[in-house]
Amino acid sequence: MEKPDMVFNGHDGYDAVVVGSGYGGSVAACRLSMAGVKVCLVEKGQKWEAKDFPTNSFNIISALRMESQNLGVSFGPKDALFQVYEQNDSLAAMACGVGGGSLVNAGVMVPTPVRTRRSSKWPKEWETDWDSCEASAATMMRIQSVPLQFPIAKIMKQIDVGEVEHMVQDSIKLSINFDIEDSSSRLPKHQNMDTCIGCGNCLAGCPYNAKNSTDKNYLASAIQACALQLGILEEAD
Repeated sequence: MEKPDMVFNGHDGYDAVVVGSGYGGSVAACRLSMAGVKVCLVEKGQKWEAKDFPTNSFNIISALRMESQNLGVSFGPKDALFQVYEQNDSLAAMACGVGGGSLVNAGVMVPTPVRTRRSSKWPKEWETDWDSCEASAATMMRIQSVPLQFPIAKIMKQIDVGEVEHMVQDSIKLSINFDIEDSSSRLPKHQNMDTCIGCGNCLAGCPYNAKNSTDKNYLASAIQACALQLGILEEAD
């Protein structure tokens, strides 16, 4: 079994270690860093730049890593953007990079359905802060109304009301920069953000640097707080 090496730039003393930089890891790292905790965030994938995202079928295939324990085969770069793992009767697909799944999802943001919030599985104390937490996430992700009719937006608007209770068309927003004024998101633009041109390449990474993936907000805030160190795992050949 290959032993991964940890590559860091800076000190090696930390109060907390966070594994992964997707929605879960980035939020945890940000909150800890803002509280003054020294955080080491460990990520297997590389830092992807907009120009490096695949924009055609050939490049997408080239950015795929497939590992099948059932067949005993694997192919593709170990730091590929798309990672697919097969083991027994399970198949897992994920993104590999600083920003995790936020790099390659459609960025669709909808309010939590009331029926979901009423579930007895949630701690009762959460209901008190639910709206403020959703508002905080919406602010950080700088969600905006959709001025263009993307295929994913059309599909979301056709979802049965039983699945997304009380959802109306205007409630569907994306964590993508359309460079428009939005009353629910009148915030300064994130640095180095460009404008969406409606290319539809969201699910393979935004080649126009218009998607608010977590590396541009939560992780950027943690780094600005001078309390986050990013470690990249590199596997030996």
